[in-house]
Amino acid sequence: GRSGTGKSSLINAIVGEEIAKVGEIETTMSIGKPIEHKGLNFFDLPGCSTNNFPREGYINQFGIQDFDCVILVTADRFYEDDLFLIDELNKIKVPVYAVRNKIDYSIDRGERRGVSADETYSSVFNNLKENLVGYRPKGVYLTSADYPQEYDLGKLLDDIYSVLGNLKKERFMADINITSEKILLQKKEIAKKLVSRYSLLSAANGINPVPGLDISVDAGLLLKMGKDIQSIYGLNEEQQSFNLEFLGKNKASIIATKALQFSTKYIGKEAIMLLLKKAGAVIATKSAAKWIPFVGQAISATAGFLLTSSLGDDMIKDAEKIATETFNAFKNIRIREEI
Repeated sequence: GRSGTGKSSLINAIVGEEIAKVGEIETTMSIGKPIEHKGLNFFDLPGCSTNNFPREGYINQFGIQDFDCVILVTADRFYEDDLFLIDELNKIKVPVYAVRNKIDYSIDRGERRGVSADETYSSVFNNLKENLVGYRPKGVYLTSADYPQEYDLGKLLDDIYSVLGNLKKERFMADINITSEKILLQKKEIAKKLVSRYSLLSAANGINPVPGLDISVDAGLLLKMGKDIQSIYGLNEEQQSFNLEFLGKNKASIIATKALQFSTKYIGKEAIMLLLKKAGAVIATKSAAKWIPFVGQAISATAGFLLTSSLGDDMIKDAEKIATETFNAFKNIRIREEI
C-alpha cells in the first residue's frame, strides 16, 4: 500500500506488539526485508507504479509470488496501481485481501456531523465494494490499528488462517493478537495440542533409566511449556506493554498484575521447582518406579504424562482467563469513549 495508509500500525495490531516502526512521516526504510515476529515474516512494501517501484516487475522484485498472502492497504480508496496489483496477484493465485484502514477516523468525523457509526461503516464498505467491482480479492475489510478488537481485523485474520496449510495455521494462530472471540477459542485449541505434545515428551522422559536425571528434564519441559502458553495468549512483557497502553490506567494495572502473577506462578526455575514440590507424590512415584524392571518404566511414563498434562491444563485455564478479561476490556473502549 501507499505511504501513510497505516501498514506498519496494522502489522503491530496483528501481532499485538510493536515490531514495525510507526511515525508521522515515512518510517519504512528496509524495504524488501522481512519484519520477523516468532514464526511470522511481514514484508512492509510500498505501493507500485512509482519511479522507484514500477508496476512492471514489481511482483518479481519483491518475490511476492512466494508469499502466503498479500494484504493490500488503503486509507481511502484503491487506485489504478492497486487494482492492477490485485489482478496480477489473482493470475499467480496469491490470496489478496483488500483492507481499508483507519475506519475509526471516518466514523469519528461522521459522528461529529450527526452520522451514526453504523451508517458510516456501511457507506464506506459499499463504496469500497463498488471501487473493486470486476476484481476478486479474497475479502474486503474495514480496520483500525488503534482498535484491533473492533471492526474487521479479527475476520481478516481468521480468513487468512483458513487458507494456510495445517502447520502454518498453527504457527499463525499461536503468534497473532487476540482480536476476536473466535481467535481466542482457536488459541485454546492450539494450546491444548501444545500441552499434549509436552505431555508425550514427559512420558518419553519417564522411560529414562537414570533416577533423578528425568526430574531436571521434566522441569525444563514445564518451563518451556509455560513460556509457550504465555506467548500464545499474549501475556509476555512486550505484548502486555503494547496492548495495555490503550486501556485506562486502573484496568491496565489490574490486568498487568494478573499477567505478572501468571509469570510468577509458572515461569522461571523457582516457580517450576515449587510446582514440582507440590506434586511430590507424583515425583516420588516416578522415582520409585525406576527401580521396578519393565513395569516401572511404564508407571513412570504415565506419571510424567499426567503431571505435565495436569499442569498444562492449569496454565491454559489461568492464561485464558487473563486473555479474556483483556479482550473484553478492549471491546468496551469505544463504548466508554462515546459515553
